[in-house]
Amino acid sequence: MTFSQWVGDRIPTLLRPSILLSISLYHFIMTIVEIVFLEWRPWKLFDLTSVRFRSFARLWKANGELMSAEMPGNTFQLLSECKGVILDIGPGSGEMLSHFNPNTITALYGAEPAQDLHPGLVKNAAKRGLKDRFHPLVCGAEPNTLIPALNKSGILKVTSRGGTAENGVFDEICCTRVLCSVPNPRQTIKSLYQLLKPGGRMVICEHVANPWRTEGTLAARFMQLVYTLLGWPFFMGGCELQRHTREYLRDAGEWDQFDLKYYGPRDAVPFVVGELIKKHAPMDKSYAEAIKK
Repeated sequence: MTFSQWVGDRIPTLLRPSILLSISLYHFIMTIVEIVFLEWRPWKLFDLTSVRFRSFARLWKANGELMSAEMPGNTFQLLSECKGVILDIGPGSGEMLSHFNPNTITALYGAEPAQDLHPGLVKNAAKRGLKDRFHPLVCGAEPNTLIPALNKSGILKVTSRGGTAENGVFDEICCTRVLCSVPNPRQTIKSLYQLLKPGGRMVICEHVANPWRTEGTLAARFMQLVYTLLGWPFFMGGCELQRHTREYLRDAGEWDQFDLKYYGPRDAVPFVVGELIKKHAPMDKSYAEAIKK
């Protein structure tokens, strides 16, 4: 490949995230304008975290459907195979709910911290035939907000000693473009692992740090650093481009199946997509002997 061919092939891919970063900057500015000149509450700007997440919710309301129209790999197929009691982390306003099969779902819990997105989330759940089985939770994936929300919903009993989820409570946990922004990702992912039943499945579609040492490129890894310095996490609701989420998932616990593949490994925003099956609990010895008899 000549240099001119490389420029034509790689540069647009490496610069594509700058479009989204520019759009997010626009929504951040418009959020400030709304607070100061429409609501006449300039003191709200002192709560910068609230402003940032309100800005991101504004961005998602305007572009979430378009941003969810295509997903890498077989993400849509994996979601359509979900069944039983499901935890969907960060469903936004419910754009991905159309890919679930309502006939195989017993209950679906959506952990979405942006309360501004909940009206659309509930509306989309009803539209997909999940109204009575959908339970919106105002919380993130981190255990200090998720566990109390699950306790309040009634699916997880919490005592003074903590939660009683040693054997898990969910058949499936779906993480699509959310683990990039959770606080303390290692701890959060381990907590999600504990909430998964033995033999349960975790569906993953997450962008990660570019694997430049193996399948990726140093140029793409460098651009991840550039976008981070330009404020990607600040304007994109805490989203981190440089997380080693694949490794965090592998270290979360024991898996019977760990099937994650890279998509766009040479891009500035590469993804890992696949499914993880939690290791089955060892059979009780007395029960195993009873079966043999």
